[in-house]
Amino acid sequence: MSERLNEELSPEEQKENTIAVLAHVLPFAIWLTMMVWFDNYNARTIGGLILLAVFRPWRWYPKINWKNIPAAFGVGILIFVVWVGLETPWMQQKAPAVTEWYDRLLVDPFMKPFKTRELFEIPLAAESEEIQEAVLMGNSVERTKLPFEVIEEGEFVGLHEYNPKVTGWLVFWVHMLGTTVMIAIIEEFFYRGFLYRWMQGSPFFKIDAGKLNWPMLTLISLFFSVSHFEVGAAIICGFCYGLLYIKTRDIWAPIIAHGTTNFILGLYVLKYNAYQFW
Repeated sequence: MSERLNEELSPEEQKENTIAVLAHVLPFAIWLTMMVWFDNYNARTIGGLILLAVFRPWRWYPKINWKNIPAAFGVGILIFVVWVGLETPWMQQKAPAVTEWYDRLLVDPFMKPFKTRELFEIPLAAESEEIQEAVLMGNSVERTKLPFEVIEEGEFVGLHEYNPKVTGWLVFWVHMLGTTVMIAIIEEFFYRGFLYRWMQGSPFFKIDAGKLNWPMLTLISLFFSVSHFEVGAAIICGFCYGLLYIKTRDIWAPIIAHGTTNFILGLYVLKYNAYQFW
């Protein structure tokens, strides 16, 4: 472990340090609170915009280095592949045992250890006419199951609540803005920009961002994974975003990588009806 930086701060420096800590911690804490209490994703996205406008955590960082953009996109795409790779329809068909044990060991292992993703039958009204007729005649048929719950009745029966047919395209793209921009900025400033360096010393913004500390990087990656269902993928994600920041010393690189992952994931969810990832 590296030596902690603990400078004797003047009152002015101590004040700046306190402001910097709050500017990183409060947006993250408030965002998590909104995730728990606000079902409306529009409200959360707007709230995230307000938080960033008020706290402006980027004040303690250099401007974006455009040379790091290709690497950021590359890492973002890589993490997307890691995130969905073992649960894609192709993998489920070609190597179902791999998908099953990935689910059992690395998807929601804290709440449902050694279990696969829970499957939910879609309402009969959302099934094909052939299946509806077979059920009504009392025949035994295999019902359609999905790894997420859907709307039970009404005009949008059988669809997920985030489906743009339900929400409208404007709300869908606001949701994409929230997952692509708000989450990426708030989480990267907190995990990589603040927490990784704060655990190494104070004031955290004077810790060299390019100094590799494997124990701290591992701890932050594990901490990052706790808030995700796909824990295994999230751990790899945490390492990759962290190493990208350390390599580039540019906080905007992991932010762009994170946003790229989430944006492609949103398109994947839409294309393949994979709302378990959203």
